[in-house]
Amino acid sequence: MNIKQALKEKNKLAKKVTDLIERTNRYNSMDEGGVRSYDPQESMNAAQAAVEELIELKTKIHMANVKVYDKIFRMSEYKSYVKYLKALNCTEGTVVKHSYGDTSVRQLSTVITEVQRDQMIEEFEIRIELIQADLDEHNAITHI
Repeated sequence: MNIKQALKEKNKLAKKVTDLIERTNRYNSMDEGGVRSYDPQESMNAAQAAVEELIELKTKIHMANVKVYDKIFRMSEYKSYVKYLKALNCTEGTVVKHSYGDTSVRQLSTVITEVQRDQMIEEFEIRIELIQADLDEHNAITHI
């Protein structure tokens, strides 16, 4: 199995664990005489087995990714940085604010303009795409 397949399997296992735990919770405590469609103990045992399988798979994935951790971390930080940039206030010029019957006028200036910010976002998104392409290739050819 390659990493791409393993990542899909990891997501399926994580969902399975969540579903089994939710099922356990749903059918564990019920009104006396209520009908249980599922045995909570069986669901909990299945969840524990799936957790062990998930741990084993995640460990294999992480060990196979040692060579590309720098790219994984770089992409993660670039994504965080782009999120920060998108939230950067670049308002400039005259701003009129009306609040509870009061009006205030402010003159704002920026160091980093909206155009500059958008160019930086575009540059980092291109970097992210390039790293993602490298990681996609790694995930397709690396077997665990």
